Amino acid sequence: MEVVILSGADADLDDIYVRIDRRGEGEKFLLAVDRKLELLHGFPRLAPRALLEKVRKVKIGRTPFGLFYTIEGRRLMVVAVQDLRQDPEAIARIIRSRL
Repeated sequence: MEVVILSGADADLDDIYVRIDRRGEGEKFLLAVDRKLELLHGFPRLAPRALLEKVRKVKIGRTPFGLFYTIEGRRLMVVAVQDLRQDPEAIARIIRSRL
């Protein structure tokens, strides 16, 4: 399974990294993302569906962030990385705008 990080999700990762790296946690966060993507590479249907019918959500380590993705053929498409403490409808709007 090929993992593709879409531009919106890449921008999310950059924003989160900048925000939390001020506390010295940026690299730790990126390692947690990499570990989660490796797991999903082998088990793409591991995470349950969330918010929208074809979108799946998985929490990233012990962070308050979630990774949202779809499975399209032999590709796992990362659509967004969002703070799960925000309103779920706000997250759904972001994801809808990227699909």
